[in-house]
Amino acid sequence: MIFRMLAIILLLISVDAHAAMVVEVTDGDTLKVADENGITIIRLYGVDAPEKKQAQGLNARKFVETMVAGKDVEVTPIDTDRYGRTVAVLMLGDQCLQEQLLVSGYAWVYPQYCRKQFCKAWSTLQKISAENKWGLWSDPLPVQPWVWRKQGR
Repeated sequence: MIFRMLAIILLLISVDAHAAMVVEVTDGDTLKVADENGITIIRLYGVDAPEKKQAQGLNARKFVETMVAGKDVEVTPIDTDRYGRTVAVLMLGDQCLQEQLLVSGYAWVYPQYCRKQFCKAWSTLQKISAENKWGLWSDPLPVQPWVWRKQGR
């Protein structure tokens, strides 16, 4: 029920949302979509998934591939990051990809960048997956990707 409520909220605020097809999944929080304007690299807003070489990184990527590869999605741009990627929320029907990643345990809420009101609800989803030891939470000491990257791995 919380997923549907958040999805409805996102749809209501998504004035700039547009349809696109996912053509490539780079990792658990980055993918490429195609629309009438060409190919766009999307960085998922508000979450950080394990890196490919990090524990659960490949599983996070596979999860995203299973959910959205080759499928039509709704892209709601939020920002552009320093690498020129479109930072966006992705919806697959009434499912928010970020929410699915969090509740399945394949991403963290990225506190430095998740500033929207719904980020509080996303933190609740993360807490649920951690309590149930789903995905990356099955590791007794999971390392946040932003910490892992700073360690120079």
